[in-house]
Amino acid sequence: MKAYSIAGLLGLCAVGAAAPGVTLQHVRGGVYLAVDTFYVQENSVVYVGPKHVTVVGATWTPETAKLLVSEIRKVTSKPVGEVIVPDYHADRSGGSPYFRSIGAKVVSRRQTVELLRERWAEHMKELQKAYVGYPAIPLTLPDIVHEGDFELQGGKVRAIYTGPAHTPDGVFVFFPEERILYGNCILKERLGNLDSADVAEYPKTLEKLKAKKLGYTTIIAGHFTPLHGPDLVEKFLQMLEAHGRPGQ
Repeated sequence: MKAYSIAGLLGLCAVGAAAPGVTLQHVRGGVYLAVDTFYVQENSVVYVGPKHVTVVGATWTPETAKLLVSEIRKVTSKPVGEVIVPDYHADRSGGSPYFRSIGAKVVSRRQTVELLRERWAEHMKELQKAYVGYPAIPLTLPDIVHEGDFELQGGKVRAIYTGPAHTPDGVFVFFPEERILYGNCILKERLGNLDSADVAEYPKTLEKLKAKKLGYTTIIAGHFTPLHGPDLVEKFLQMLEAHGRPGQ
């Protein structure tokens, strides 16, 4: 299974009119929204904790990661302690080499590590075909690997896996004090690219998320418009149902 088809990658780019750049916007409490408009817009999260910063989603490339750290420096002098790679795709993992170069730990689940090993070389080939000038990024495996769900920042940042969805390994990240859920590539206002998705399991994964009753009031989507209410989960379930109907 390919990470992305070229057509799928290009079809994702609904916000191509935006000038390439990286911005940071305060959402609530310690949570900041990071928007990277290179290639296809991807939305990540920065959490400013008591002693250090946690980044959720390494952005597209080492260069975009460097730009994000420059934005972080405008709001805090605290060091970036770690970056969570929430799935193996390059929009979430491509900036890992830069974060490691500044002393941050790269963190993920075991499943993500295995998919990075298996699929990274082919993933790079696809991206370089799709985007002229996309760099050849070396495989960067996480420094800290968790077998299951994990917490950082004393429980203020919680990575939660409920099953296959957009990718086999994608996690949600929940910020309980702010009542914010980062939806990763799993939740967004459109289905987007489904080349790596498990369409049969996707609805079950979202139902398991709902069953946890986390109490989030805001969802940060991984692509397209970033900020949504909790009803984004139901809207995405409806899109999946429509996608699965004959003739859709």
